[in-house]
Amino acid sequence: MPITDPIADYLAMDVPDRKANAAPMMILKRVTVDLDGNHQPEVYVGTWYRRSGPNTWLWAAYKPVSGAYRRITPANADVLIDFNGVYVGPIPALHREGMVQGYSLELDNQDRDQSNLLSDVTYYYIEGDQLVEKGSGPLDRDDPEQRKTYEFFFGPHRQVRDVPRIESFSVGELIRLGYRLSPR
Repeated sequence: MPITDPIADYLAMDVPDRKANAAPMMILKRVTVDLDGNHQPEVYVGTWYRRSGPNTWLWAAYKPVSGAYRRITPANADVLIDFNGVYVGPIPALHREGMVQGYSLELDNQDRDQSNLLSDVTYYYIEGDQLVEKGSGPLDRDDPEQRKTYEFFFGPHRQVRDVPRIESFSVGELIRLGYRLSPR
């Protein structure tokens, strides 16, 4: 079923984990990025899961279709993505376009270059009408082969195809824009 407004759809969703970890909502973000390289940016709408940590944002994702959108994430769960420093472009190991995020259990993602080990490298790509999230395991920068992978996705000379554009909305701004916020 086509969705005309991803923010309105997100606010209407009943996601138990969101209620437990983000309620009451304080801020909502809308991110646009061309994940699959088709020049039609996908939209991600999410909020801070503040009970899960200081930088934990979870998202619902939407793909443009014929003047509207289709949700490409589950209706009852949000997806963890940190858009800070995310790589967007070709993923050689998968022979497809997408996003790549490196997570560190030790450090926030903006400080990940201070660690020799990423706890997990996660690939995000669209397959059919679904956003696929695929972990590839840890990445050890002390290993020369793994260092090449790190440099490709996260190094100072990496080449990205797109950069996420992020808009933030307070609860007051959402209400002024006409959105209805249900009590959480």
